[in-house]
Amino acid sequence: MAPFQDVVKHHTVRPALPVDDYLRQIDTLVAAHDYFRQDLVVPAIGAGRASREVVQRVALESYYVGKWMTPEVAMLIANAPDVYSFTMEHSTHYQHWAQRFADQAGYLRDPNHVDMKIEWCRQLGLTDDDIRGYTPLPETIAMTCTRLFYVRRSYEEGLAVLGYAGERVAAGSGHAKTLHEGLKTHYGITARDVEVHAHAEPDHGDEVSRLFRLIAVTHAVQERCRDAIRNVVLTAECRVRAMNRWIE
Repeated sequence: MAPFQDVVKHHTVRPALPVDDYLRQIDTLVAAHDYFRQDLVVPAIGAGRASREVVQRVALESYYVGKWMTPEVAMLIANAPDVYSFTMEHSTHYQHWAQRFADQAGYLRDPNHVDMKIEWCRQLGLTDDDIRGYTPLPETIAMTCTRLFYVRRSYEEGLAVLGYAGERVAAGSGHAKTLHEGLKTHYGITARDVEVHAHAEPDHGDEVSRLFRLIAVTHAVQERCRDAIRNVVLTAECRVRAMNRWIE
C-alpha cells in the first residue's frame, strides 16, 4: 500500500474557476430550466383567466412551501461562515440571514410569512380545515424537500439554492408583481405575502448574488453548489409543469 503522503500527493486539489466564469455557467444552467419562464399559471392569474379554484390551489401550494421552508432559514444563520464575528455589524452572511429570518418569522414590521399565506387562503374562502387537509402536489413535496436537503447540508449549498438560484431568479422574473396585481385586479384579493415579495425581491436578489460571489471561490464549493442548483431547478421545473396542467 502506498505511503499516506503518496496518497495525498496524488489527490491534488483542482483549481476553482474564476468567479465570473463560474457564475456564467450557473446562469446558463438556470436559464435552460427557467421554471418562471415556463409558468402558465401566474400569467393566467395576472390576466384574470384562471378560475378561482386554480387561484385557491396556488395559495394552498404556496402555504405548504412557506410552512416547510420558513423555519429552515434559521439553518443559514447557524451555518453562516462569519457567525462568530466580533459583533453582528462585523458579519456579512450572519447579519443578512438573521435579519431575513426575523422578517420572515414576523419579528419586524410585518406578520410572519406563513400567517400571511394563511390570510391569503382565507380571503379566497378557504377554511382552516381546507388548508390543513390539502395534499400538496408530489412535485411541490419533491422540490421543497430537495431545497431542505441542501439547506441542511451546508451553508454554501443553502445559499446557492435559496438565494442565487432562488430569490435572485425570482426577482428578475417579475413573478410576484404579476401575481399581486392579478389577484388585486381580477379576484379582489390583497395578498400581503405576495405584495411583500414583489417589493422586496429585487433588493434580496442583489444581496444574495453578492453573498454567493464571496463563497463560490473553491473548486469543491463550486461543484457542490452546481449540483445543488441543478437538482433544485429540475424539481422546480417539474412542479411548474404539473401546475400548468390546471389551466391547459
